[in-house]
Amino acid sequence: MENLFQKKTEELLSNFYNLTGIKICLYDGGGNELYYHPKKLSGFCELLRKDPVMDERCKECEKRAFSECKKTQRHHAFTCHAGLLECVTPILYGQNILGYIMIGQMRKKEDDFSSIKKLLPKDNQEQLKTEFYNLTKISLDKVNSAVCILDALASYEYLKKIMNDSEQKIDVLIANYINSNLIEDLSVQKLCSVFHLSNNELYSIFREYFMSTPAEYVKNRRLNRACELLGETKLKVNSVCKKVGIYDYNYFSKIFKKSFGVSPTKYRKLFG
Repeated sequence: MENLFQKKTEELLSNFYNLTGIKICLYDGGGNELYYHPKKLSGFCELLRKDPVMDERCKECEKRAFSECKKTQRHHAFTCHAGLLECVTPILYGQNILGYIMIGQMRKKEDDFSSIKKLLPKDNQEQLKTEFYNLTKISLDKVNSAVCILDALASYEYLKKIMNDSEQKIDVLIANYINSNLIEDLSVQKLCSVFHLSNNELYSIFREYFMSTPAEYVKNRRLNRACELLGETKLKVNSVCKKVGIYDYNYFSKIFKKSFGVSPTKYRKLFG
């Protein structure tokens, strides 16, 4: 199954591009590119970066932009060494930078190739000229609007969660959440809300990772925890069922006996 965080991140970047027509990239806190849309490099930048000197200058531009963002903790708009417009904004969690979002590889609406010609290698300028005019052409007003959307995207709580939890699998996150909240509402609607999933996505995850439905998995986790409490504590049985989020004593006794072959009281006598 495709990584769910990756899928949702790509949807966010795709929506931004569809709205603005501007290339967008997501980086981690170390400045390593994680996701991009629509593709990594425009034709102009791809051609430019075949030159080792230009490639190094591009990397230095990115480093300086991230450094400025880190220092100010706000977006940084700039013109790159090749004369293109770029903007990077930090994804903040309190005072910590989780990552960066960058838009760029744009040319100002009024620019023509002659304005940047002297900044470029001389050996393939005809090709570069062709690719330059294929770049997204944008007015400064539109850049400012795109930057406002960029800042809003960077402050989006789901995107922060993506960056913060990028090393954890969705199945681990869900299992940990359920185990830590057995006493709470663990309905499909609640889990969908917590993990920003649709019903279909949630059921798909449970089929793949747990070979179960959400309700069946939650029920089994509650019953297993009830077994632990019956064996390790002196809590009354009606208190045990409430401790695992089942508030109907008769229902608890019924599903417990169906699962383990004995009543909760008998289980305690055997294994307590």
